[in-house]
Parts: sequence; structure tokens; C-alpha cells
Amino acid sequence: MSIPGGSPNPYLQPPQPNPYAGGYSGYPPPPAPPAGGGKRGGVPGWLWGLGGALLASAAWGGVLLATGGFAGADRPDLAGYGTTDDLCAAADVSAFEDSYSIDSEPRAATFRGDRLDRAVCDITLVPTGDDDYNSVYLNYEVSWHRGTDPAPEFADQARTSELFFGRELELTVEEVSGLGDEAYLVTFAEESGELTWALLSVREGWFEAHLSWNAYLETPEYAELVEARAVTAALRTSAEKTLTALKE
Repeated sequence: MSIPGGSPNPYLQPPQPNPYAGGYSGYPPPPAPPAGGGKRGGVPGWLWGLGGALLASAAWGGVLLATGGFAGADRPDLAGYGTTDDLCAAADVSAFEDSYSIDSEPRAATFRGDRLDRAVCDITLVPTGDDDYNSVYLNYEVSWHRGTDPAPEFADQARTSELFFGRELELTVEEVSGLGDEAYLVTFAEESGELTWALLSVREGWFEAHLSWNAYLETPEYAELVEARAVTAALRTSAEKTLTALKE
């Protein structure tokens, strides 16, 4: 769900700990698979994530046009990141390969506008050898801003997650050093301490990248796969390698 009257950005969306959450989209996920059902059915999570990203792009563009956000904008600094028609070709999942395999063909889409380009990639992973429909969903989203500099609001957007959801959902926000000009990690854990959702966001110049991890692992034997330190380390490695691949 989204905050009534709030802006459609990745920080103001509560995590959706279900197998079709579609990354950090703020739009309602399709229902979870039926108990004992066959191969994961229903609407694919990537479709929901894509719909949310494109709708958010349109809404944000409308706000900028309505408020004159493009007037007098500085020359965009994209920090050497080139646009792509297939973000999945750059998305690096090698940090997860020891424990998972890719469940289906990764799904990518790209939005190109006059002032903003955005690309998304959704990848579904399953624990190696799993037959019980456990899954992890990775969502990559990158934005090339040409109409407005995202820097002034980037840190505040990350911190608002804690304000709106931290008390209710055991959500934490922390600054991450050594990635881009600034980076933040947002995590959500169950009362047991098991991590179910994480978002790593990086800004460099007018370029933004967001990588989210959403777990649906109900089998107790996978407890080590939701250990916070291991998950966040894998997210960082994946982000670093993906950003390197996107450099022109």
C-alpha cells in the first residue's frame, strides 16, 4: 500500500513479504500461490513491479511539470552511467549463486522520457534443490535524471521509511559508506529476527539505483539464507557489480 497523499518513491512503501511482491512497488500484489498448488501461478511479481515503476514514473513526471521543476535545471550529471534497454543484462546475481538458482527468465523493461529514463529488472531465485515453492525476489531499478537533481532529497527519502514504518514493522535505516556519492540500506525483519525484505539505494550524481530483496522462505532449514549480515553483504556485492556494468 502507499501513504495517502504521499509521493510514489521506493522509501514510502511498506515491504510486501509474499512471493509476488514485485520488489518495492507500492501497488497491491497478486494473491499468494494456493496451498499445495502447482508451479507458481497467478500474476508474475515482475509485472506488478513493472506496473508500479511505470506508474510512479508518470506520476513523478507530472508533479515536476506541474510545479515547474525543470525550469533552470543544472546540467545533469549522470556520473558516466549509460542507459540500457535490458537492465537484466547488467544485473549481477553472482553473490547469490552459491545458495540459489534462477527460477525463470528474468524480466526487464525500460521507460524513456524527455527528462527521466528508468529501467527495471525482476529476477526470481529459488534455493538450490528446493521443491517446496520457496522463493527470493530481486528487483533492480535504476533512474537517469535529466530534469532535476535527486541529491537534495535522497537522504530524507531514505529516512522517512523509519518515520512511517519503523515502529510498526521493525524497519531500520542505515547509511552505507563507499557506494556512489551516498547510499542507504533499509531492512525489515520479523519479530524472530529473520530478515524478509531489504532495499539498498545508491545515488551518484543525478543517477539513482535501487536493489531490493524480498524473501518467501518458510522452510526452517533455510534460516541461514535470511541472516541479515549475509543478505546485506550479497546485496552490496550485487549492487557494486551491477553499477560497474552500467558505466559507459
